[in-house]
Amino acid sequence: MKSKYPVLCGSILICELVVVYFAVLTTFGLSVKSAQTLTLAQLLIGASVIAVLAIIAVILLPRRIGEKRPGVIIGWVVQGLLLASGFVLTSMFFVAALFIALWAVAVYWSARIDREVAARD
Repeated sequence: MKSKYPVLCGSILICELVVVYFAVLTTFGLSVKSAQTLTLAQLLIGASVIAVLAIIAVILLPRRIGEKRPGVIIGWVVQGLLLASGFVLTSMFFVAALFIALWAVAVYWSARIDREVAARD
């Protein structure tokens, strides 16, 4: 039986990709005080690291109920990196807090739905 992790958690990670790249453009465009020493290339490399990890996490999310794969753990790493990006653009602390809350809820509800479906079958 298919797991709900890819649907719920995957959508959160894909939304983060878009937000991270918009944050790079905002940071570069506003010439934020803490980011004045960072070039566009450095900002894009940092965003790309987060993006690649998010894509890897989506690929490695459990596909079947009861399956153990490292996607959820890598997703938590992505949340940590998103939080760390707040040191470059301060408003990312707020954005990261929202995404961490969404991620935690998605992981919780995915696991709960999977447990209930497994118990029903």
